[in-house]
Amino acid sequence: MGRPAKENWSELWDDLEPLLRGVRETGETFSAKDRPFYIERSGYGETVYFDVSYSAVPQEDGGVGGVLCIVSETTERVRAQAALKESEANLRELNKTLEQRIADRTRELEQAHAELRQAQKMEAVGQLTGGIAHDFNNLLQGITGNLDLIRRKPKAEHVARWAEAGLKAAERGARLAGQLLAFSRIQKLEIAPIDITAAVSRFVEMLRHSLGPTIRIRTDLQTDGIFVEGDRVQLEMAVLNVALNARDAMPQGGDLTIATRSRRTRGDAALAAGDYVELAVTDTGSGMSPEILEHAFEPFFTTKETGKGTGLGLSQVYGTLKQSGGAAEIESTPGRGTTIRLLLRRTDAAPSNAEDAAAPDDHELGKASVLVVDDDPDVRAFLKDSLENLGYRPIICESGLAAIEAVEIVSPEVAILDFAMPGMNGAEVVRRLRQRLPDIPVIFASGYSETAAVSSARGERSRLLRKPFKIDELQAAVRGLLEP
Repeated sequence: MGRPAKENWSELWDDLEPLLRGVRETGETFSAKDRPFYIERSGYGETVYFDVSYSAVPQEDGGVGGVLCIVSETTERVRAQAALKESEANLRELNKTLEQRIADRTRELEQAHAELRQAQKMEAVGQLTGGIAHDFNNLLQGITGNLDLIRRKPKAEHVARWAEAGLKAAERGARLAGQLLAFSRIQKLEIAPIDITAAVSRFVEMLRHSLGPTIRIRTDLQTDGIFVEGDRVQLEMAVLNVALNARDAMPQGGDLTIATRSRRTRGDAALAAGDYVELAVTDTGSGMSPEILEHAFEPFFTTKETGKGTGLGLSQVYGTLKQSGGAAEIESTPGRGTTIRLLLRRTDAAPSNAEDAAAPDDHELGKASVLVVDDDPDVRAFLKDSLENLGYRPIICESGLAAIEAVEIVSPEVAILDFAMPGMNGAEVVRRLRQRLPDIPVIFASGYSETAAVSSARGERSRLLRKPFKIDELQAAVRGLLEP
């Protein structure tokens, strides 16, 4: 308009004038993107943004006659970008806050779940201890009651029957203890080949007495000459647990079928591919609902009334089969009965004939001396009387230290040791004994069965007796170590 720039841009002249002067004096172009300027327009001042390019206008003599200013306002874009950045920052802060809230809520839920699990554990422990206490009290009643009768009338004609009843109660107690050990994984299975048809055939006769006359038992055994891997005692307990559950599901009586057949698995999530034997126990009882079926193998789960079960039966069955490389399956329909299938890994190895060996003569090995080490006086008394009745000479010690001192004077031919003793456990006693008697055979008597510690202490000439044991089991263990 032919007027000095200062007049039109007076409010930003202090900012603008040095830029223009620099271009005019040097001839060098000045450019910038989104450069802020303070201007007054529409009646108020504001900071605005421009893309600017200030370049010199040359004269004919080479001097600079003026400055060409090319200006493009970018205020809206800059403000939009700033708003977007602010929104992103706010969103990041919100996300951060949300993450913290989620983390706090997650911790609260984890704490609530932990408290729930603890409550469930305490409920399960209460149910377990209540059931075990009831069962053991029943067993102890059978033992103490019959022993009291024998004490009162030691010469009565019924002593043999009372003793037999007491022994049966003790055996039931041992089975219950075995369930607890198997569940706790303290008990190690003695895996060996089993003639499954022969084992089931022998066991069925015992089941007939256990289940009573209202339960009709039939068998369908299609496994003649076929062997499986497993712990024979634990397998019998598993079948007994399943059969007792079947009996309870048939209070008015019914049919129980025990069947065996070969089975090959491929692509089974629960089993490695291979050849198995299926031992199926089928009843015609009340069956299970889908809700009960879902929890049937869970520890402590039971549908029986208080005092009628610990909830360990089927969980022990499941655990025993898993430990021996097999599996357990269950199929049930309400009102139509239940089938529980025990899958046992097949083997080509044949079982030994030790079970069928004739009982040895009590005295045919002569007066061998046997070192007995146990901290329990009742156990020591039982072992002393039993060994004397079998024709052996017991040397009784109440501690490992006493046993070490004893072998400085005598040289026993066999040692029977409790494994878990105060002061010096069975493994330490054996190590000390064999410094004096390197070849002495050893029998470990343990209520915990074969733990890793017992296994590491056992050598070639050793046996394991699981407490409680009978006299004939003691006799077989001693004889087996004394025989050449």
